[in-house]
Order: sequence, then C-alpha cells, then structure tokens
Amino acid sequence: MELIARWHALTDELNKAAVKLLAVSKYAPDEAVQILIDGGQIHFGESRAQNLRDRASRWPDCEWHMIGPVQKNKAKYVGRHASMWHSCENLETAQAVAKHVRERDGKRPETENSLPVLIQVNIADVPNQHGIRPDDLAEFTTKLMQVDGLQLVGLMCMAPRGGDASQAFRAMRSLRETLMDGSLAGIASLELCMGMSGDYKLAIAEGSTMVRVGSTLFGDWDVRRKT
Repeated sequence: MELIARWHALTDELNKAAVKLLAVSKYAPDEAVQILIDGGQIHFGESRAQNLRDRASRWPDCEWHMIGPVQKNKAKYVGRHASMWHSCENLETAQAVAKHVRERDGKRPETENSLPVLIQVNIADVPNQHGIRPDDLAEFTTKLMQVDGLQLVGLMCMAPRGGDASQAFRAMRSLRETLMDGSLAGIASLELCMGMSGDYKLAIAEGSTMVRVGSTLFGDWDVRRKT
C-alpha cells in the first residue's frame, strides 16, 4: 500500500538521522490513521483539541500530540488527553492546561504527574503569527517552569511563509543553545521540533530532533487534496 510504503521510506530516512517522526493526522481520516497504527506508528499530531480528545480515546495506546493553538476553554482536552503539547505560548493557558493534567487516569506521558511541553517560538518575529518572540523567550521559560503539572522539554517553530527556512531553523538552534547556557542551564537536553512536509530536510540539516509531516506522508488520504 502506498501509504505504508511512504511511511517506511520516511521512517528509514529519519531513523538514520536520529530524528523522531510526528505523523500529522489532523487532515487524515480514521482509516488512514488505523493503517499507520497497524504498521507501527505511535506518535500523531492533532491541531483541534476535540479531535485530539476523540482520537486519544479511540486509540489510547498511541501518543497524541497537540500541535495547534489552544484556547483556555479547550485546555481540559489537552491536559487530560495530550501526550505532548507543542504550541505553548501563553502563561494563563498553560496554567489552565496544568490544572487538568492531574485529572488524568491510567498511563501518563513520560513523567508521573506532568505533561511534556514545547514552547512555540515566533522565530522570525512575524506580526500576528503564533509563538513567543525570541527576545521574550528567556523570561517566559522561567515562568513556565514554575507551573506545576507541566514539564518543559523543548522548543518548536514553523518557518515563515516565503522566508528563508534554513535561516529560521539555524536561528532556532542558536536560540536553544543560548537558553541552555543561560536560563535553562540545568536542563540536560531540549527537543528542537521544526520542519514540516515541505522543509523537514532543511530542518534536519539544522539540528531538528523531531519533524511534523502530514501531506507528504498521507498523500491522497490528506483531505485537503480532495477539496
């Protein structure tokens, strides 16, 4: 099957680079998700909190990552069902999510009572784009690390549309190094989640440890191709 063939090719490529694959399933039907699960894929990304809730409930043995913006009134779905939260950019929302982490039953992500979190960085400082401005990141990380129930494990960014992706990814790597030499000096390592279907190879070259791939992986299963 073409989907499985693409998945094998992609995982082989990423395994050689020691990079994790997050299969972005937000535009894929359940049937396609099931095919990848049967093949061995575990980590999936959803951008809508309700969809994450529904799929995490249907496939509880998989790891469901929240990759989209989170509104405070949807915080409960992220706190209760996400295995990792990629789009943290607001302290009040982070506190709202954390309140629900302690309500989780059964298997917990990585640590007993905390949800792994990536801070979304607006690396090119583009107006009206989601993410923390680079100049504000050190202060934000310090405050986030004080939120009980959340565990800061890394940074995430998206390359600016029409911009230089390699330059953006290079800046992210430098930003991570600066943080680990400063306000995050006590953390042994930080994930660097950057790169999507169109630019993941560039991201890997600049040090990405996790890529989010949707349309390149799912192909015709991606509903955007049918509209």
